[in-house]
Amino acid sequence: MATKPLIVSVTSGKGGVGKTFISINLAATLAKMGKKILVVDCDLGLANIDIMLGINPQKTLQDVIFGSMELKDIVIRTEGGFDLVPSSSGVREMAQLLFEKIALIKSMILSFTDYDLIILDTGAGISEVVLQFNLLASKNIVIINSELTCLTDAYSMIKVMFQVFGREDFSIIVNAVSDGNEAERLVSHMSSICKKFLGFPLEHIGHITKDDGVQKSIMRREIAVLAAPKSGIARNFHQLAKAILSWQPAA
Repeated sequence: MATKPLIVSVTSGKGGVGKTFISINLAATLAKMGKKILVVDCDLGLANIDIMLGINPQKTLQDVIFGSMELKDIVIRTEGGFDLVPSSSGVREMAQLLFEKIALIKSMILSFTDYDLIILDTGAGISEVVLQFNLLASKNIVIINSELTCLTDAYSMIKVMFQVFGREDFSIIVNAVSDGNEAERLVSHMSSICKKFLGFPLEHIGHITKDDGVQKSIMRREIAVLAAPKSGIARNFHQLAKAILSWQPAA
C-alpha cells in the first residue's frame, strides 16, 4: 500500500524572516537526497518562489481558482530537482479567497500521491488563508530569527493555532544566527513561554547561520545549497533535511 506524502508547512508570524528561502533550499536538499518533493506556493497574494528561482510560469494557482485548470496541470519542474505549484503576485482576489476556494486547493493538494513530501510555503501572519494551509499540514515548521517582533508574532500565531484549532506540535527553525548556541537560546526562551502559557514545548529542528552567500544567491536567483554545496549553509540544510525525514508520513 502506498503511503500518503508527508505534508509540511513552512510559516512565520511576520514577513521577511527568510521563509521562502528556507522552503526552496530545503526542497532542493531533500531532492538531492533522492526524495520526490513538491513545493506549493501558498502565499497567494504575494507569491515569490518563481521570482526567487528566476522562472516565469505560464499558468499559476490563479488559473486553477478562477479558471478550469487543476493543480496537476500547472506543476513545474525546477532546476532544484523539485516540482513547484506556482502562485500569483499582486492579485487582490487571491489574497481574499472564500473558504470554498481554499477548500478546493486543499483537496487538490491532498490528491497528490506520488511525492514523498509536500512543502506548503505559506504567507505570514494569522489570516484565514494562512491558517487553513497550516491546518492542512501534519507538521508545522515556524521560522524565527532574533528580532523581538519576529518572536512575538511567531508566538501569537502559535497561540491562535492552539486556542482555535487545538494544534500543539510546532517545529522551529532559527534563521540568520551566528551559531547553534544562539539558536538554542532563542528556541529555549520561546519554548519556555509556550510551555508556561499554552502548556506545551516547541521542537527545535535546526538553524541557518548568517552568511553573505544568502543574499548573493537571492540576487542571482540561485539556490544557495546548489550554488555552494560545501558551504556551512548547505550543511545546515542537510541537518534540517535529516530531521524532517525522521518524521513519519500520515498513514
